[in-house]
Amino acid sequence: MRQHELTSTSLMLSLTCMALLGNWSLGTDPLEASSSRSLEAENSQIVEGSKVTFQYVTTVPGSPGLPSGTGVSEFVQGRHDIFPALEHAIAGMKPGQEKQVELSPEEGLGPHVEGKKLMISKSELPPGAKQGDVVQNALGEFATVAAVGDMAAMLDYNHPLAGKPIVVQIKILNVENP
Repeated sequence: MRQHELTSTSLMLSLTCMALLGNWSLGTDPLEASSSRSLEAENSQIVEGSKVTFQYVTTVPGSPGLPSGTGVSEFVQGRHDIFPALEHAIAGMKPGQEKQVELSPEEGLGPHVEGKKLMISKSELPPGAKQGDVVQNALGEFATVAAVGDMAAMLDYNHPLAGKPIVVQIKILNVENP
């Protein structure tokens, strides 16, 4: 797996897990951040090699059951540590600037693949697991319980946001140029 896929997937998996745990609120205005920056930092814009600190709010349009995700992250422009389409969209931005970026499923976590579903014996589920729960197998892989019957259960190993467009509201907090 390429680095940006791993980082992007890890970020979105963390966001999804946080959503399931209800750990989203960081204040009344999710993109409100205060810091004291020098004039030089204010004039820095994102270029290849810039170390960028940004605040984000992610939402999934048309999916009221999926809460938005909020956080602060850091990456180096050009290393593809985040979704490439997102990295491209924020090139040239400066600290304090905001932008909303809409990512298609292909630009985000990819399409939903039916082949990533697996039928297992219901006895292999953790006790009390029900449809919609996220479970982890012996290899550490996460899956969503898609269905539970009397004898069997269907696990979906697609990322919960696979096949869905993602909207990311970005605020650039800091840019350190090489």
